[in-house]
Amino acid sequence: MTLRETAILGLLGFGIWLSGAVMFRVGGAFLFENGWPILAASAVGIALSVCLLLSSVMSWRKAPASQSVTVAVVMTLPGLLGDVAYILNFSRITGLQPATAGPFAAVLIFGTAVLFAYALARQTVVFTPPPALH
Repeated sequence: MTLRETAILGLLGFGIWLSGAVMFRVGGAFLFENGWPILAASAVGIALSVCLLLSSVMSWRKAPASQSVTVAVVMTLPGLLGDVAYILNFSRITGLQPATAGPFAAVLIFGTAVLFAYALARQTVVFTPPPALH
């Protein structure tokens, strides 16, 4: 992957993170302060969304499946760094209760873990050679 492609993917990942941060600012009370069923649905929805975004971006950029993990890391890194500031100043930035920071962080970690697992599976399944026939 070229430096230019890495920069494009990093900027795109930052843009996706920023749009999510704005969404959490606007709809965070509904997503994170309405009980565990809504929280669980939010976590699953976010996890599925980021996996779909990874597939879409890789298709758009014509990145081979062998680079799935690299693309996922490059795209999530700017947002993960942004999340540090976001969580440290959680109530000020989001307008939500301080106790909501835990569920918020759990959903972010869950979504990122599912994305990385999906990228690893996508990369591994495509390039695992079949067992040798004797």
